[in-house]
Amino acid sequence: MLLLQLCSIALLVCLASGASSFPPDLQRCRIGDTKCIINTSHHVVRQYAKTGYPAAGFPQIEPFLVKRFDISDGRTGSLNLKLNFKDVNVEGLSGVKFDNAVGFGADPATSKFEMYGSIPKIVLRGKYTADGRILILPIRGDGDAEITLHSPKFSVKFKPGTQVRDGRTYLTVDKLKVLVEPQRMNIKLTNLFNGDQALGANLNQFLNENWVEVWSELHPSIHLAIAEIMKNILSNLFKRFAYEDLYLEN
Repeated sequence: MLLLQLCSIALLVCLASGASSFPPDLQRCRIGDTKCIINTSHHVVRQYAKTGYPAAGFPQIEPFLVKRFDISDGRTGSLNLKLNFKDVNVEGLSGVKFDNAVGFGADPATSKFEMYGSIPKIVLRGKYTADGRILILPIRGDGDAEITLHSPKFSVKFKPGTQVRDGRTYLTVDKLKVLVEPQRMNIKLTNLFNGDQALGANLNQFLNENWVEVWSELHPSIHLAIAEIMKNILSNLFKRFAYEDLYLEN
């Protein structure tokens, strides 16, 4: 989810600098001009978060709908939980702030591609099913979920592969790594334990009081899920545009 935003941004880098097929109102950047890349990314997100910008390949991200999102942690520690989310609206991505970009050089085979930043708040609202346990307490649930990540910081790094077609260089996403670090997390799950209000309230309280431990157990699955979403988006974009067409000529 968060990653989607990031994905679009890395894209924006390209889109903003883009070839003649991109809209003329987007600022174009020179190779390696990371300040320009960040400014263009901010402009597109602020301007088109709620509407999208099809001509530039930028999707609507406020809210962003994720049809399905699964988290599974099978370790034998205090938390063993499988969460399945569907029809999740992700809100808050339009507030993204990119603090730093690294690389985006002339030779994609050797250049770094990294983005760093933060978001004031990300809220995920949708349907969930839960199955697992915390300590010795079995967890069952099927209802509405709301997860809030407060002031998350993030980093996105990817290493492309290159393919030359008709004298132009096209990228593929060979490796991609996403890290998200919220400063706090709140969880609210309804209809736990077949609607038992007391047990449900106690479990939600436990999850929120121990959010650091919950996050440490679940974040590997979350990072992998987000990275896969971003990889799919970037791959589709890179199939359409050659790397040389994404920047102003020096």
